[in-house]
Amino acid sequence: MGVRGTTSVGALQLRFWGVRGSHPVPGKSTLRFGGNSSCVAVEADGQVLAFDAGTGLIGLGRLLLQRPGKSVVHIFLSHLHHDHIEGLRYFEPVYRDDWRVYLYGPGSSPATVENTLRRSMDQRLFPVALAELQARLSIRTLPKREVVRIPGARNLTVHAQFSRAHPKVGVMLFRIEYRGRSVVYATDVEGPKGGHADVVAFARNADVLIHDSQYTDHEYFAAQRNKAGWGHSTVRMAAEIAREAKVGRLLLYHHDPSHDDKEVLHLERLARSIFTNSQAAFEGLTLKLRAR
Repeated sequence: MGVRGTTSVGALQLRFWGVRGSHPVPGKSTLRFGGNSSCVAVEADGQVLAFDAGTGLIGLGRLLLQRPGKSVVHIFLSHLHHDHIEGLRYFEPVYRDDWRVYLYGPGSSPATVENTLRRSMDQRLFPVALAELQARLSIRTLPKREVVRIPGARNLTVHAQFSRAHPKVGVMLFRIEYRGRSVVYATDVEGPKGGHADVVAFARNADVLIHDSQYTDHEYFAAQRNKAGWGHSTVRMAAEIAREAKVGRLLLYHHDPSHDDKEVLHLERLARSIFTNSQAAFEGLTLKLRAR
């Protein structure tokens, strides 16, 4: 995903801008995998899609302003917890009146996404209100299941499906499909051995599965102060889901902020012992899937 032009004709391209969960972790111990929170960009059919709006979205915004061509971006929010929306307020295109920004996310009513973003930009919390953003905003709360058609893209669709795999509020899973290729984005999901059933079904036979892998087995199952029920998977769970769903490639995602580069590398090796084609996602990782 270079500064000039768009992705190659007939290809779907991914770039990871933020791979951390919970909060950013800058510093020497996270240089290899990066410290920004969740954001993955997808390009196909001349369109730019972003999945989640953690601090990684900020860098994507800077790049987009350097590029010629369409001033349009689609941002899909898996849920509205702070670590998945904190980059939106610093996303430069929303301050430009020549940009069109589409926002999609889950909620219990048609106004859930807009109301939540408005509250996050209340004057007591942030100096710029949602209504003061200069870009042309289109904000949609998605139903529990929908196929989102991207304007101007004949071959690109985003399948959205709500899941209870994240406690209390649930989470939206996304499956991007483009000319015979498919990428599934499934973060903030928790599943027992073999995976949460609806996540496995949704990811079935995908070329790439981007999956939550925040915890170690010890962190999740510890006798005291364990992380069971916190809404995240272990690396082992992610690998088991990839194996069960028969995906082509697993990208471990939403790394715990307490895990330094050495720990993430160790967990990558563990995942590969269960599902061979596993990799820990890192900032700047770019994949290109050519159309079939």
